[in-house]
Parts: sequence; structure tokens; C-alpha cells
Amino acid sequence: MNYHAFINDMKARVRAQIDPDIQLQVQKIPRNNGTSYDGLILFNPGRNISPTIYLTPYYHRYLEGVSLEDICSDILSAYDRQLPLRDFDTSRFTDFSKVSPRIVMRLVNRARNERMLSLIPSFPFHDLAVIFYCLLSADSDNQASILVHNEHLALWDVGAETLFQLSRENSPALLPPQITPMRTLLFPSGGPSVSGLGDCDIPMYVVSNLYRTNGASAILYEQVLQQLSGQLGTDLILLPSSVHEFIAIPATGGEDLSAFDTMVCEVNETQLADDEVLADHAYYYDRKMRLISM
Repeated sequence: MNYHAFINDMKARVRAQIDPDIQLQVQKIPRNNGTSYDGLILFNPGRNISPTIYLTPYYHRYLEGVSLEDICSDILSAYDRQLPLRDFDTSRFTDFSKVSPRIVMRLVNRARNERMLSLIPSFPFHDLAVIFYCLLSADSDNQASILVHNEHLALWDVGAETLFQLSRENSPALLPPQITPMRTLLFPSGGPSVSGLGDCDIPMYVVSNLYRTNGASAILYEQVLQQLSGQLGTDLILLPSSVHEFIAIPATGGEDLSAFDTMVCEVNETQLADDEVLADHAYYYDRKMRLISM
């Protein structure tokens, strides 16, 4: 079954198992890096906010052999989990005094997101851009947020600089930074290393947020890189693993930095979905200057 047939099949299966008052649509949802995903949206007449279930991951599961019945059941379970218990209070988003404590930042690639960046406030950072969201909720399973658009700035009568300052204050509190040794992630039980990254003698640290989602912006949190580089006693090479995280490596001064660029490009091409790519080269953190450079 091809992807188009899969979408139609899922629509029919879900339609047959939900309340007839619920409206069902499949829409193209814009995503990072100019990509879009097909989202199954269930409009419940009793709610003013509706869950969106992205279908592409479920199609991959189908290709891996999961039955259509099980996939449909999983989609309905995801809908039940994501359905809000109450209506969204729209005044929370029109009143800036209510929004401002929830403004957080994300990092995206500027060149890959030109169209999106023309519609939203952003703050340039080398070849990347800081964009802003109103974070509604966050946990280990999901983040609910609203992307801030230019119309919102006009409504609130604020500028991108204000959002940037608020996001620098709010993000570490709402999405706390987390620095984890790579070896801990690869070998949580502390067992012996195996072939691959675990055999590398160079210590590596994953820099993200507590939820490991859209956590690459944690490198902009005040003192995160300063503290890590201080503990290691070295500058840092920063590898953009994805929009979710950076990998920090102690810099000795003798590295071939182009080799790290090659490593980043290879990971982007072979390990990441298009919407997860952040950049195709490494960055450098100077601990004395406290600056990140390309």
C-alpha cells in the first residue's frame, strides 16, 4: 500500500470508530526547514482546540509490519491523550501580560527557513535564527506550543528584541538545560563499551533541555557552555546533532575542524529527517571570550 492509499485507509478506519459529530480532515502542516507533514485533525465540537496526529511516522510503522488495525488503535489512543480537558483560554494569547512568562526560544536554520522567517519575528545568530513560541505545556511525551507570528507582535505592540530577552529568561526555567555525557546515554548501565562512538577516547557531552525536544537552543542559555567549558578546562567544539541537541567536545587546539564539518553533514544526510537538520558544520566556543563562532 502506498502512502496516499494508507492515508485514505486511516481516515476511513478512524472515521468508523469516532463520534459522528467529530469532523475529520487531513491537512498539510508546515514544519521546520520548509518541510510539511500530513496531519490528521479531529475537530471536536465541544472543544476550541483540536489534536493533530502526524501520519508519516505511522506509515513507517506500517512498512515495518505493524497491522493497520493496531495503527488505527494507536492513532485513537494518541487522540485521547492529546485531547484537552477544557477549552483553550484565548485571552491567554491576546493579553501579553499572560503570554510573556511563557515565551521560549528555538534555533532553526536561516537559509532553510526563509519563507517561514518572513512571517515570524526572529533574532539572527550566525547562520541560524532564534524563533519564539508560547509554551502551553511540556513533559517527557509532548510539548504544546504556539509559534509567534508577526501579527502577534502588532497585537502586543512589542518587538523581537523583547521576545529574545523574555525567552532567555523563560527558557531555562520552563525547559531546563541538561548536559549528559554521551557514554551515559550509550551505556546507561555502565557496561563496557562496544564498537562505535563508545570506543572514542574523546569525551562528548549532549547539550539539550530536560525533555530532549527542540533543545539545541540550550547552548544560548546563560552560563551553560561557560560552566561546561570551565569544568573541562578547555574551549568547546559544538556539533549541531539536530534541532534537539548539540554535542560538545573539548577543544585541544590541534583538531582538524573540517573533519567535524564532514561528520555533521554525514549525520544530517543519513540519520536525520529533513525537518530535524539544524546546520551542516561545527561551531566553536571560546571560554575566555564567552563567544560562539562559526
